Amino acid sequence: MNNPAFSLSAYAPYSTPDVASMAWWVAMSSTLKLDRIWFGQQTFAPVVAGVGYASGRGHRAAVGTAVTVMPTTTPFATAQELRATSRLTGKKTCGYLSPGYPEIQRRMTGSQWASPLTATREFVAAVRSLLAGADTDIRGEYFHTAHQATGVDDSESCEIGLGVLRPGMARLAGEIADGFITWLSGAEYFSQVLCAEANAAADAAGRSRPRAVATLHAAPEVPDADVPDIVRGAIGPHLSAPHYRDMLERSGIPLHEIPTDVDLRNVADRGLFCTGDHQEIIDRANALAFAGADEVSIVLHQRPGQGLTELFDDWAALAAAHDPVLQRNELAS
Repeated sequence: MNNPAFSLSAYAPYSTPDVASMAWWVAMSSTLKLDRIWFGQQTFAPVVAGVGYASGRGHRAAVGTAVTVMPTTTPFATAQELRATSRLTGKKTCGYLSPGYPEIQRRMTGSQWASPLTATREFVAAVRSLLAGADTDIRGEYFHTAHQATGVDDSESCEIGLGVLRPGMARLAGEIADGFITWLSGAEYFSQVLCAEANAAADAAGRSRPRAVATLHAAPEVPDADVPDIVRGAIGPHLSAPHYRDMLERSGIPLHEIPTDVDLRNVADRGLFCTGDHQEIIDRANALAFAGADEVSIVLHQRPGQGLTELFDDWAALAAAHDPVLQRNELAS
C-alpha cells in the first residue's frame, strides 16, 4: 500500500510516572524525527515539566496534549502551559481539550455539567483570548475568566483542539477548533461520522476545516492466543466506559458491559487495535490517513517484559516503515 501524505506521531500511553519518563518520550520522538509526541492527562507532573527537563538535556520535539480534561484545570493555566511548552520546544504545541465524563465533572467541580458543549465553547474562547494576549472577559455559565491584555500574541504557536468521540463534539470542533483527535475509532467511523460532521460544520461556519488526528492502538507481533489479554490490559477500561461503548456501538462494534474475549478479538479484527508486525501497523495507519486523518498518532503498548530499549527499537521500525528513505538517512548520519 502506498503511503498517503500524513504525519506520524507517537502517543505516550497514559500518565507517565515522573518528568524523566516524559523526557524519554520527547528524546525518542526527536531522535526518530517523528512529527509529534502526544501526552494524555497527567497525574504526577505537568507536561511542561517533562518538556523542560528534555529541553535542558538537548532534546526538543513538537508536543501535543490530548486530552486535557477541563474540570481539572482552568483556561489561564492551560494557556500558560501551552505558551511555555511552545517556547521551550521552539515548535507549535497542540492543546486538545475534553469536558471529560460526568463523574470527573462532579468530583472536580461539585456538579455534573448540564451542557458539556457550552462549557467547551467557553473554555476554548478564554484560552484563545489569553494566548492572543488580548483583554479577556469571558463570563460564562461554567467558566469566568478575566485578565488584562499582555500584548504578547502566542496564538500562532499553539493549536487548540478537541477530543472527539461522537457527532456533537465533532460538529463543535468544526465550528471552533483548529483540530480534533479521537482515541478509539476505525477508519469507516472516523471518515463517515467524525470527519464528515466536523468538516460540514466548518464549511457552514465559513472557516477552515479542522486538522484531523486519529490514534491507533498497537502492540507488535502479539501471538494470537495473547491478543485478548493485551487488548484488555491496554484499553479495557475504555471499552467498559459508557461513552466509549456508545461510540463503538454507533460504529457497529457492540460490546458487553464487561468485554469478553470475543469482544476483544473483534476490537482487534475491526482495526481498533493492531497486533501484527510493524508494516501491518503502518498499513493500519495508512487506512486512517485514507479515511481523512492528517496525522496518525500510534499508541504503542509495551508487551509483558518489554523494556525501553525494545520499545525504542519498535518505534524505530515503525518510523522506517512509514518513511524508509528518511529514516535510513537520519539514523546513518
